Amino acid sequence: MFLARWYSRANPATVLKTIKIILAIIGLFIALFLLFTGRIFMVLAAIPLLLPMLLRTRALFSRLKAARGGTAGQSSEVVTTFLKMKLDHDSGEMDGLILAGDHKGCWLSELNLDQLEDLYRHYSAEEIKSAELLSAYASRRFGEKWAGNEDESAQQRDDADYGSKDNEAKNHMGHMDRKKALEILGLEGNPSPDEIRQAHRKLMQKLHPDHGGSTYLATQVNQAKEILLKGSG
Repeated sequence: MFLARWYSRANPATVLKTIKIILAIIGLFIALFLLFTGRIFMVLAAIPLLLPMLLRTRALFSRLKAARGGTAGQSSEVVTTFLKMKLDHDSGEMDGLILAGDHKGCWLSELNLDQLEDLYRHYSAEEIKSAELLSAYASRRFGEKWAGNEDESAQQRDDADYGSKDNEAKNHMGHMDRKKALEILGLEGNPSPDEIRQAHRKLMQKLHPDHGGSTYLATQVNQAKEILLKGSG
């Protein structure tokens, strides 16, 4: 009963990792036992009989990966004039490649707080989408240090109506095609509606403005979901 409760409540990634560790330990003990008892050749002869069990184990891993909403290492990507932002689905870590202007070619993680503040002031004057993404990244990295150093333009952005920004971003939905929508949700090929909704839900838990995320990035995720669901209908 305890194992059943743990399996139903635990993160699928944790379950998968735990099973792999247990199987590795069991396999090690079996290998050592066979080696010291001289029965290793019996195992080699029994491999054809073990294949069905190995195939079932592989199928179990596949189901667990599907429960995670995709394979390990998935990431989402959003591109603006100044930034190419990437979010790792598993860790929730965010980083951005600077595409234009000062520090072009550098990652945001390579810059210190003062440099990011300078970029933020520049982006606030040039393109609000880039400023919002930079602010979301810096807030995660520096916490209150960043919040206490945002300038007046940041306060104006925070005071703006979320619905109005959402509508403004939706006016640009025509610029997002299916390929871009797949990149944003970290999906490939022809995902099912359930896979689309699951990827969307997982990202919104990390990116929704109410959780300290970026309004622009959350809107992009919502648009990607709408486009893919329309295409799968």
